[in-house]
Amino acid sequence: MVNETRLRGIVLIGLLGLFVALYLLLYHLGFYGALMCGTGSCEVVQTSKYARFLGQPVPLWGTLWYAGVLVLAFLGLGPSAGKRWLDLLLALAVTGGLLFSAYLTGVELFILHAVCMWCVISAVLTVLLFVLAQPWRILRGPQAPPAG
Repeated sequence: MVNETRLRGIVLIGLLGLFVALYLLLYHLGFYGALMCGTGSCEVVQTSKYARFLGQPVPLWGTLWYAGVLVLAFLGLGPSAGKRWLDLLLALAVTGGLLFSAYLTGVELFILHAVCMWCVISAVLTVLLFVLAQPWRILRGPQAPPAG
């Protein structure tokens, strides 16, 4: 079970990630002429053919993913606290997000040879969400209480 303190951390980090994803989505939709970027490679990454997944902008998927993680965390803090199905959904969501983020980071490093600062921030936030959610403990299943 994901405890309340970790769920609150997931909410905080999820909100930060949601803002990053929304910023990139608004750029992708044409609301900004240029991205604020410390590496100078953000536009290379955001305008590449890899900036779309299943026909939609990657920042849209990021926005939906962060929103979904937030909903799961809020449910865990409220009416569904301690429910195994909720912990499993959160574990699957953060694991999927981590794998997708690793794929995108690999594309940046090894195919595009360009690194987007905002993508790095999102990747770090995704790793933090993964660590806080501790899916390896949830997917392992409930542990028997110690004897004695």
